[in-house]
Amino acid sequence: MSSSSKLEEGEAQQKGIQVICAGLGRTGTMSLTEALNKLGYKTYHYLHFSHQYAWAELADGKRTPQDIIQLIAKDGYTATLENPTCDIYQDILAEYPNAKVILTVRDTPEKFCKSWKTLFDTMVLTEKKFTWKYPSFFGYIPLFANLKKIRFFMGTTHLGLKPGELTHGWREKGDEWLAEQYIRHNEHVKANAKPENLLIFNVKEGWGPLCKFLGKEAPPDDEPFPNVQVNTTESLLELRRSFRTVTYMWIPMILGLGATAFFAVTLGRSFFTGGSKSATSTSTSTSTRAPSSPSQASSNAELLKAVSAAVPSSLFPRARSSQGSL
Repeated sequence: MSSSSKLEEGEAQQKGIQVICAGLGRTGTMSLTEALNKLGYKTYHYLHFSHQYAWAELADGKRTPQDIIQLIAKDGYTATLENPTCDIYQDILAEYPNAKVILTVRDTPEKFCKSWKTLFDTMVLTEKKFTWKYPSFFGYIPLFANLKKIRFFMGTTHLGLKPGELTHGWREKGDEWLAEQYIRHNEHVKANAKPENLLIFNVKEGWGPLCKFLGKEAPPDDEPFPNVQVNTTESLLELRRSFRTVTYMWIPMILGLGATAFFAVTLGRSFFTGGSKSATSTSTSTSTRAPSSPSQASSNAELLKAVSAAVPSSLFPRARSSQGSL
C-alpha cells in the first residue's frame, strides 16, 4: 500500500462513520452508494464479504453490534447503507451521535413491497436444503450459509420480528403486513434521529437536497444522479435463472464424468488385454511379426493416463485405482 493510501485510510479511521443510511434495502441504496462515493465518502453498502463471519456471529449472539461497528470503522468506512447496518443504526448513532442520518424511501410502500419480494424470491434459492427435487448445494457453501444467517437477523432488532420474518414472513402474512414493517421501520428512524441531522430522501430528488444536507458542493449540472441498474427486477430475475441453472447443471456434469470414467476404464482394460495377447503372439511367432515400437506403447500409456487424470478420485475411485495400476 502506498504512503498516500495509508494516509487516506488513517484519516478515514479518525473520522469514523459520518453518514448512516438507515433506509431498508430496495429503497435506492445502491444509487445513493454511488452518489456518496462521488462526494468523497468510503461507503459500506450491505456488508463487506470479509466481514461475513463477524456478522454471522452477531446473528448467532456471539458478537455485539459494537464489535461490528468497530470493525467497520477500523477498515476506514465513513458511510453505512442498507441492511444489515440499518438494523443496528441506533447502535451506530450511539457511537457516532453527530453522524448524519439519511432515510431512503420509495414512492409508496407498495413499490417497496414489490421490489423486496423480488429480491428475496431470488435469494431464497440459495437457502433451500438439498432434495432430489431441488438438488442444490448452495446451503453447504460457507458464504451462502453465513448470508442466510445475516438475512434472518434482519428485522430482529428494533422491529422485534422473529428470525427470518422480515425476509420471508410476507409469504404467509401478505403484502399489507410487509408494507406495515416498512412504515414501522421508517417511523422508528424518524423518532430516534435528531431532526436537524435527518434527511428523508427519495433518490429521484437528485443531488440538490443530498448535497445541501451533507454540506457538500454539488457536481456539475450535466452530471446526473447515479441510477444503478445492478439489482433491478430484470437483473434479479436473470440471477434467479442462473441459480436454477447451476442447481441442476451438476447432474449432467456428473453423468458426463461418469461416462468419461467408464470409457477410460474400458480403454485401459482393452489396451492391457490387447497388449498381453500381442505379447503372447509375438513370443510364439517372433520370426513373422516384429515387436511393437516402444515409443508407440509409451504414447498409448500416456494417453490413457491423461484420460484417467480427468476423472475426480472422490467421484470415481475405481477409475483412479485403474490409473494407479499403470
